[in-house]
Amino acid sequence: MKKLKILSLVSMVLFLTIGCSEANKNDENENLQETNSEKEIVLTKEQFFSSGMKLGKITPEYFSEKIRATGMIMVPPQYKAVVSVYYGGVVKDVRLLEGQKVKKGTVLFLMENPDYVQMQQEYLKAKRQLKYLEAEYQRQKKLLDDNITSQKKYMKAESDYMTMLTNFNALGKKLRLLNIDPTNLTFENITTVAKIKSPINGYITDVNITKGEYLSPNEVAVSIVGTEHLHLELKVFEKDISKIQKGQTIKFYVPDKNAKHYEGEVFLIGRSVNETDRTINVHGHLKNEQDKARFIPGMYIEAEILVNNQRYPALPSTAIVNLDDRNYILVKKSFDNNKYIFIQKLVKIGMTNNNYTQIIDAGKFKDSEILVQGAFQLIK
Repeated sequence: MKKLKILSLVSMVLFLTIGCSEANKNDENENLQETNSEKEIVLTKEQFFSSGMKLGKITPEYFSEKIRATGMIMVPPQYKAVVSVYYGGVVKDVRLLEGQKVKKGTVLFLMENPDYVQMQQEYLKAKRQLKYLEAEYQRQKKLLDDNITSQKKYMKAESDYMTMLTNFNALGKKLRLLNIDPTNLTFENITTVAKIKSPINGYITDVNITKGEYLSPNEVAVSIVGTEHLHLELKVFEKDISKIQKGQTIKFYVPDKNAKHYEGEVFLIGRSVNETDRTINVHGHLKNEQDKARFIPGMYIEAEILVNNQRYPALPSTAIVNLDDRNYILVKKSFDNNKYIFIQKLVKIGMTNNNYTQIIDAGKFKDSEILVQGAFQLIK
């Protein structure tokens, strides 16, 4: 039994000895790699400036986790319109092209129908009759007040007047649906033509009519999309939605070989999950409203939503050179006799953003001047 205990104790000592030996070997290997990497590079002042090289220091920079999303450039429903007519007719004239810009109130096309004449005649006839019936109603009311006429005659005059007033107002509203102003209508300017106008500012996206065609009521003639309030409609997977918050930056682009990135921000987060692809809609606004001129509603976009924004020590990515799966920087050792002396050092890196890379072991290079532009030409 004692022998067994002694053997166990010996095994433990051997295990600890081997473990410490391995750890020491790893530390030695790491130190050896670092020592081997620390070669000196000498540059003249003329070489330094003629090559456009620059020095800099490790500074705190913001880094974010990126949530990938896809979506489309869209507009709210109130910025879309389809134009149809309430009363059918023949298209008398249309001069529209897809992509054409129109303002609210612009005449899109002309409609013609003899029935429009009849509607105007009925309105003018009702207008004249209304004057007579109003006068008769007022007269009967005064006579009733003086006990000269009967209640029955007064009620008849009132009924005739109110019926005609209702008819008159209804005919006026019908004419306004044809964009015919009833207040300026006379027997001399009755027209067979109705002007169909744009209800919003925007661009023509569809023209479904031709000159001479009969257009039925509620048949879509023209489609218009306004671009005054373009926004981003993104789809984010449900596993990532808890990280999304209002105000976070969105970087997006239209897929292209020369794709340029634009910026938006999270404005609204959906409250329902699409059961087909398990995504949630995220509504974003453009940060620069001038960018809206570059987009067309319906464009497909790819995006990254920047979350968990934090500051870390970092260098410009141009300062770091990857060689044989290791990362190096050049630290300035001295500047004497118009010569720069740099030491090539291993560095541990973390996250990257567009221009900067996180330096994990930044404490080793505190206050050091580092070559931030031109290192790629020297590290080999």
